[in-house]
Amino acid sequence: MLSLFKKNSFFNSVLLLIYAIILQLIPALNGSAHGFLGDFTGSTFLGSLAHILILFVQAIFINRLVIENRLHKDIMLFPGVFFILFSSILPEFWSPSHIHFANLIIIWSLYELFQIYKTNNAAVHVFNASFLIGLASIICPPMLWYLILVLLGISNLKKIELVHPLQIIIGGIIPWFLWVTYHFWKGHEAQLWPAVKAHLGFNFHDLFINTGILWRYAFIALVIILIFLLYNEFRKKKHIQAQKKIDILYIALVTSIVCFFFHLPAGTNNLILMAPMVGTFIGLLFSHSKKSTIPDLIHMILFVGVLIMQIFYYTNFK
Repeated sequence: MLSLFKKNSFFNSVLLLIYAIILQLIPALNGSAHGFLGDFTGSTFLGSLAHILILFVQAIFINRLVIENRLHKDIMLFPGVFFILFSSILPEFWSPSHIHFANLIIIWSLYELFQIYKTNNAAVHVFNASFLIGLASIICPPMLWYLILVLLGISNLKKIELVHPLQIIIGGIIPWFLWVTYHFWKGHEAQLWPAVKAHLGFNFHDLFINTGILWRYAFIALVIILIFLLYNEFRKKKHIQAQKKIDILYIALVTSIVCFFFHLPAGTNNLILMAPMVGTFIGLLFSHSKKSTIPDLIHMILFVGVLIMQIFYYTNFK
């Protein structure tokens, strides 16, 4: 199946949409889009459709990020494929949340950040990246941590100047200024702090209160540890530009972990914060293999395993 995504074309990109539909179809038929998207669209069907489209757009954007910045020598769609697969691997991921919207904006912000490499006018891209993070943080407040990523990213891609921190602060503050101004204009200022407080905080106890889900944390932790152990593998035989941008992706992964611990309500559903970076790295890892048989086999096992898990889950628990 992976061979279908070894080329970047319109047809292969459409296949990503079909791929997302297959992996999200069973949850959609079982009304997984209750809550955020279901309430937003007024329909669990429309909520599920919106969820699939958001995953598809994120996958397209991730592939564009990898291809345009030459993070791999071959042009392929594996990062987007494994992003969708990772975003479907746990039951908590089958119910769409506000984090999916925020992740999409963060991917866009990374794209803007990467544009400052060897550019004479970095101000526009620095502001855009910071503004997008500010926008994402309104949807998911812990994502304000990504503003630090912008500062570290600038220092990695070019010489940092005194004006850059100011640009980051202004870019990050403007979305919040507009949002607060709108609520004061509407007379909803009393709702501002409760809206932020509902998703920003630290509650280590609630993360591990249910011992039955510890295996999920262990699984994701093992994947992330593997990604860090393969740091040199991702960077080797890459030109300096790609190496610098891969370093930024690692910082983004660490930032997503920090956001996970500071997002309320605490729980395994917040692991989706790491999906864009984890999916990208897994896709790059599979594309490094010289033999296609083993990656195809592993991918097929994971793909079929997710579908079987969905059938088992909804048969036994719903």
